[in-house]
Amino acid sequence: MNNTLLYASKRTAKSLWQQYRIYPDRLELQSWILLHTVVLPIDEIQAVKVRPSVFGGWIGLTRGMKIDFRDMWGIKIDYCDLCPHVLLRKKSGLFNAIAFSPDEPEKFVEICKSILSV
Repeated sequence: MNNTLLYASKRTAKSLWQQYRIYPDRLELQSWILLHTVVLPIDEIQAVKVRPSVFGGWIGLTRGMKIDFRDMWGIKIDYCDLCPHVLLRKKSGLFNAIAFSPDEPEKFVEICKSILSV
């Protein structure tokens, strides 16, 4: 395991004071809801993207975007529906989509994509 920390989100109310960390070989998603830290190896991650808040309703959610109904089935580990958030798709597992709200979703996705492409 490589312990060089690339990114650690700040604990905020929208993330339920949880922390999300990126390492060169894995992601760690602390979750009070799941009662432990989820560790995802990089080779298990299929895709990662920023999603908008769904607070605006279906019109705001779908305007100018292609709807992927697979994104609606998964687990949300914080208040991600209320703000722009990260949607992570895994290659396998019961819940293959995980949504969460790091303090800087765009930066989180950028760093994830940089290590996924290596």
